[in-house]
Amino acid sequence: MNKWMITVALAGLALATYLVVDQGLAEVMDGVGKIGWGILPVLLIHLLQMVLTGLGWFCFFDASGYRGSSAGVILLRWIREGINSLLPTVQIGGEVVSIRLLMLRGMSGGTAGATIVLDLTMEIVSQFLFTLIGLLLLIHGGYAGPVVGWVILGMIISVPVILSFLLAQNHGLFRLLEQLIERSSLLSGNPLEGLHDSIQSLYRRRVALLSSCGLHLLSWLIGAFEVWVILYCIGTPVSLSQALVLESLGQAVRSAVFFIPGGLGVQEASYLLFGMIYGLPPEQGLALSLLKRVREVLLGLPGLLAWQLLEGKRLWERV
Repeated sequence: MNKWMITVALAGLALATYLVVDQGLAEVMDGVGKIGWGILPVLLIHLLQMVLTGLGWFCFFDASGYRGSSAGVILLRWIREGINSLLPTVQIGGEVVSIRLLMLRGMSGGTAGATIVLDLTMEIVSQFLFTLIGLLLLIHGGYAGPVVGWVILGMIISVPVILSFLLAQNHGLFRLLEQLIERSSLLSGNPLEGLHDSIQSLYRRRVALLSSCGLHLLSWLIGAFEVWVILYCIGTPVSLSQALVLESLGQAVRSAVFFIPGGLGVQEASYLLFGMIYGLPPEQGLALSLLKRVREVLLGLPGLLAWQLLEGKRLWERV
């Protein structure tokens, strides 16, 4: 395990701990404790989100050689999320594991990698749209503070980044990756052979692209309802539009710091600061973030267990 990633994760954890202690451990934990049975609808809402994102990924699986149903892809999405949320890896560790699991099910590495690349691309595009919706609602609500300027600046910066990523996919970035792997003396063969050609093939499927993007956007929007439920249950209700603003901005910041495992510390600071826009006490913003962490653990651990069971099943079959 990379020492740099562990160091970053520990630094993020230290920041999160400092914020909680600074705002009052008892007050923050009191907010967390108020959720009670409200954690059940929170879990169900996020399960629905995972179903939608899994289906968004499944849009690219026709004629891919995958021997399984959409339910299997949703399970893989669950595993992806569990790894990215709970393990000290850069937030693409789940994608790497998913490629391996798909290859074990008979899909070529190039095709598996291509479905991941397209799924991540549609997720990024849909999140940009989600953040734009949140920004427009924030402005429409009459807020004119510095957050608006920072969000606009971030979105302006992200546009060329997203466009460059799209252009690179279509102009040989992943063909170069294939060549580098093929020339590497560390690997026998090329597990991602055909990655570039598979990506180009998927880009010609316009309906799949639009469907995937739409499903991901719907998942992002439902995430705002999760925020609304949490804040309602802990006694600081907000409107659905305000919940959408909080979720869109919080998720945008977490995605921007993808190199920090689980967005530790950064997520807590984001909900603390953005919550203050709507008058949420800092300890309630932190309680919101911690309850989302609780949800990540409660759903992430079964995902990790499913991963180990799949790996164990393969080992058992080999024996």
